[in-house]
Amino acid sequence: MRLLVVIPAVLVCGFLLFQQAGGRVPAASMVVMTYNIGDINDHPVVLEKVANVIRLRGVPDLLLLQEVHGESEASALAKNLGLEYYLYSRYQGKKFGLAIISRKPLSMAEILYFKGSQSGYGALAAELMVEGRRILVCSLHLDRIDLVQITENMAVVSWETALDLLKTELTEETIRSRSVDQLLPWIAARKSDRIIIGGDFNTIPFSRTIRTMSKAYNDALWPSFSYLNGTFKKLSLPFSPRIDFVFYSPNLECKGASVIKESAGDHYPVGAVFDLG
Repeated sequence: MRLLVVIPAVLVCGFLLFQQAGGRVPAASMVVMTYNIGDINDHPVVLEKVANVIRLRGVPDLLLLQEVHGESEASALAKNLGLEYYLYSRYQGKKFGLAIISRKPLSMAEILYFKGSQSGYGALAAELMVEGRRILVCSLHLDRIDLVQITENMAVVSWETALDLLKTELTEETIRSRSVDQLLPWIAARKSDRIIIGGDFNTIPFSRTIRTMSKAYNDALWPSFSYLNGTFKKLSLPFSPRIDFVFYSPNLECKGASVIKESAGDHYPVGAVFDLG
């Protein structure tokens, strides 16, 4: 009976220590966040507001970012957060792109542009070492759905269109599913045992795109109460779809994940803590 009391007490103390340390976790673990820091009107969001959102649960060890307006913005955000290392890659034909910001040095960087992407989107991958463990990390952005009309402050879609899009995303091949078909062998060719992929997938849970990803990697939010929590907040319909995901290789363990309901732009970030094994 005494043991049954001691074990929960130890767990609670450990949780409180984690909270008091500003989100820090043991060295064999890593805190990760994916966050599209842009906004629907395509203007840069104030970096201090972005940094404040990221700090809400303590500065992560790794940030996988989308819609970063230039290398200078990536550099400034890294400095603001006290993270020393960053990589930036611009989308094809755009003034903004992908970034990875890290507490640990980044190496072996590589960019993949998705064939057929009308937006010039792609994936940025790199490697880092944590306590002797080599980890491949990737930030990506998939094309948005064409039938969604963008106004100054809102993504507008009718109920009829929404139902048609739901059917298409669930059952048919799309530019998003084709991009993932291109991504998976590209990642596999890096021959890494520990992999974390985060980004704006511009599609919903259970879509063909996400089912394809789930054949190789685990969704950090499954199973949890946050699994269906929305991450895109500027939609004309009375609900928010989850289109931002963190996936990880099966040999890692996700200790917890959630959608963080604060944002400086039109997306909520997704955070996760991993045991690196």
